[in-house]
Amino acid sequence: MGIYAMVLFKHLGGAIEVILRENYRSVIAGQQMKETLERMDSGAFFTLVGEDQRGREMYEQNRSLFSDALKLELNNITVPGERELADSLQSFFNNYTSQIQKFLDMTDLRVKRETYFSSLLPLATKIKDTAQEVIRINQENMLQAERDARSLSDRSTRYVFLVVLIGILACLYFANRLQRSILRPIEALTAVSKELGEGNLDQVVPIQSKDELGQLAEAFNKMASKLRAYRQVTTDQVLQARQMTEITLSAFPDPVLSYSIAAEVNFVNPAAERLLNKLGLKNRLPDEVFSEVDRVLKGGSDYLPTSFEKAILLRVEDDELFLLPRVIGMRDENGNLFGATVVLQDVTRFRLMDEVKTNLVSTVSHELKTPLTSIRMGLHLLLEERIGSLTSKQMELLLAAREDSERLLQMINDLLDLARLESGKTRKVLERIYPKTLVNSAFEDLTPLAESFGCHLVANAAPGLPLVAVDAGQIHHVFANLVSNAAKHSKPGDQVLIEAKQGTGGVLFSVIDHGPGIPLEYQSNIFDRFFRIPGTEKNGVGLGLAIVKEIVASHGGRVGLRSVPGQGSEFYFELPTAEGINV
Repeated sequence: MGIYAMVLFKHLGGAIEVILRENYRSVIAGQQMKETLERMDSGAFFTLVGEDQRGREMYEQNRSLFSDALKLELNNITVPGERELADSLQSFFNNYTSQIQKFLDMTDLRVKRETYFSSLLPLATKIKDTAQEVIRINQENMLQAERDARSLSDRSTRYVFLVVLIGILACLYFANRLQRSILRPIEALTAVSKELGEGNLDQVVPIQSKDELGQLAEAFNKMASKLRAYRQVTTDQVLQARQMTEITLSAFPDPVLSYSIAAEVNFVNPAAERLLNKLGLKNRLPDEVFSEVDRVLKGGSDYLPTSFEKAILLRVEDDELFLLPRVIGMRDENGNLFGATVVLQDVTRFRLMDEVKTNLVSTVSHELKTPLTSIRMGLHLLLEERIGSLTSKQMELLLAAREDSERLLQMINDLLDLARLESGKTRKVLERIYPKTLVNSAFEDLTPLAESFGCHLVANAAPGLPLVAVDAGQIHHVFANLVSNAAKHSKPGDQVLIEAKQGTGGVLFSVIDHGPGIPLEYQSNIFDRFFRIPGTEKNGVGLGLAIVKEIVASHGGRVGLRSVPGQGSEFYFELPTAEGINV
């Protein structure tokens, strides 16, 4: 088929070459002779209307072009009868050039006009008709060549179809032979491979020859034998690892449950069995814990709470039990989730200790206020010099003592506030308030505070913000702590901005300053109790931001910090909207 196609392409290319090389050239030459003759005739006509110089130039320019076209035609005779027509063209053209030369030299306009219409114009017409005849016979020959090429193509198509049909029949015959000799052993090998893939490793491929297929069957049998041995070793290792895991988790004092990706319980340690039996849940976790399990199984992040507020309260045999749930997604080495483990850590004792610590701090702080009040009163009386005059040194010492007593009183008040917030005994009076109202109120009340540090306080609240349900007094305390910190760490003349805008889950309030900023290594601890940035010279004990965090958390919100060292800080807190909150 390839050889025949090359021969066919050669014949078709030859026919096309004939059309392009021979007939097409003659057609182009004929067209050029007609066009140049018409321009020479136009040049002769221009001399009749007084444009003698222009007519001569046009004639001379086109005479050489006509001669070139005539030479091309005389050298490209390919069609029967074309030679006679070419000779006639040459004869007519020679006669035409001799007559037109005489015509151009005539001075009598009347004789010149008669010569043009009686001799030159009829002779030009004969030349054009002869050139047209050359074009016609070459075009007819081109059409005939095209018909021959098409006929050759149709004939070749039939031959190719016949050869292809014979080839298909031959392929079917040899395919049938190959099926018996090659495909049947391969089909047997494929069937055994499927069984092997489904876990049936006891398959053996029969070896029927010593060729490549026989070698493949032998290698396959060796592979199946090694897989059987590997499966046995792997099974033993998996069973041993499972037993060790179950023994370890069974000895774990906290309840542990393991869930599959379909939210079905795979494993329950004895501590979890005892707890669930006492609660009468039958391998079913409390809803607040199972909701987190369902979220993790759907691809969510692990649930790892760190505060006692996330602990759940369960009553077991008239006792209160606080359990802190942790839900950890189980993933393979590629990161694909295949289950989740739940650990219920008993934090009852730690919660009681935290309550004792909170009560102790509250009690001690409250008891310290009484003697501190007496000390402050005594210092004020001494400074007023009602019981005697003071020296300058005594006055300096008493002023320092009064300043320290005021700082100590502020510390005690902060400790009492923090203790009340942690214990949950602080009563909140919620009301629905527009964020703009909160911002404007804080701006009016805290402007003197900012100005006392030499700062300029600015407020900005975005329009259209939804209502929030808050205790206005506590939120004002949050603003006061944040603005006080911002003003303390700003330069005189700097601007401190209070801002409210739409957040991701509610309304976002911010206090922005242009101070020195907070180093990155301290930003994660900035809201911890008693934390102060090393090297700071500002007064304070590090409780203000901890109180801010507790107040915002009690409102169901969150706090955060954005700070770039040298470019200022933005302390923000986000509060949920008032929708769905009972006031």
